[in-house]
Amino acid sequence: MASADLRERRIAALACFDSFAKTAMCMLQAARVAGASTTLHLMELPGRKLSRRQLLEIRSTDPRTTIQQHSWSELTTLLVELSHLDALVLGLDGRRTRQLQLSLRAEWASCGQRPLLISAYPGILFRHQLEGMMDRSGIDLLCLNSEQDAQLYRTACEALNRSSDNALVSGLPILWPLQPRLTMPEGASIVFFEQPSVPNNPIQRRYLCRQLALLAQAWPDHPVIFKPRTSGVEATLHRHHGEMARRIAKLSLKQPNLRVSFKPSLKLLQKCGCAITVSSTAALEAMALGVSTRIVTDLGVNETLGNHYFVASGALADFEAIIRDPFTPRHHDTWLHSHGMQPDGGSQFVEQLAQRLQRPVPSWDSEPASLPGWGSRAWQSYALAKGGERMLASNGAHSKQKPSHLSRNLLRRLRQRVVGFWLLERWVKGR
Repeated sequence: MASADLRERRIAALACFDSFAKTAMCMLQAARVAGASTTLHLMELPGRKLSRRQLLEIRSTDPRTTIQQHSWSELTTLLVELSHLDALVLGLDGRRTRQLQLSLRAEWASCGQRPLLISAYPGILFRHQLEGMMDRSGIDLLCLNSEQDAQLYRTACEALNRSSDNALVSGLPILWPLQPRLTMPEGASIVFFEQPSVPNNPIQRRYLCRQLALLAQAWPDHPVIFKPRTSGVEATLHRHHGEMARRIAKLSLKQPNLRVSFKPSLKLLQKCGCAITVSSTAALEAMALGVSTRIVTDLGVNETLGNHYFVASGALADFEAIIRDPFTPRHHDTWLHSHGMQPDGGSQFVEQLAQRLQRPVPSWDSEPASLPGWGSRAWQSYALAKGGERMLASNGAHSKQKPSHLSRNLLRRLRQRVVGFWLLERWVKGR
């Protein structure tokens, strides 16, 4: 995949959640092919143990990379071992990436040498786009999906008088190995890829189930498959709505070609003739494979649904149009290649990684503890002193204000039940 030489380099990844772990494994695979020794440290969060199916999918991404499982509580001990690596990939959500950077600075500040830190995204950046990039602004090599993402990051860094040299447009790592297929499978299926929180409204979700049943009626010779994001017992970063899968299962009793499948997305796409979703990253995987792809517009096009990301893709359609013709590809390849599909992204990543490893990794001894992407130095010092690491998150102020209103809310509730209690409330407020 890459001409750069990473022999004798030790590279590992820390990852939570299945999507981040798969992305980290794609990056580790690219490094391993270039000669590196690779390990994935899968960090299990309290109450969010990954299922056996999720673990098998993560392992299948690169069976030759070693996987070690740890609880999140073991992280402090693990950091000592990780300090001797050449590079460390952080496959974590924005908040945990930020918190871990603070922990690493505290643990590794006195080390003469530290690993190069790398981060990437497991999916489309259509929500909290700049916030997510700023959470990762202290990373040595930040892999971004597209030139649009990189331009926004550069603009923000320029406004904050900081360098954006750590950014690399590598595309989505999960798309690196995908190649367009040459033929349409016989009896091709139609697959709807669910998202855990989109749409959020239960009436909207019931509407989608109804439309999928109508689609199955219109194409009885083709399997219409509902692919849930997770099952009810599996861990996910987002909320999930299991009732869609249950409703589809009920509808399938009357419509035999309508069914639910928990198979991996890529396995389903191998026999897929049309991939349908509201705004899932699976749409990009489908396009990369040359599968006819449809982005649902029945519920509108907006940032809440996330389908605004696809407005120029050529794939937007309502169910009436999907039912009429699901199998003719409509997406624009030029759009795909500017929104996450980088065929040489793996090579670029390895090349950039090899170049940066040839230079000394900047020591944190000579750097200020604060990062401009996280706010002013004065704010960060105040936030850490008053609220700890959690307070330094972008929503930290909100989370800390809530307890201060508990007593006031209690007084309001009591006031509604006790005549004349407002006098005591006035006395308390005046103190």
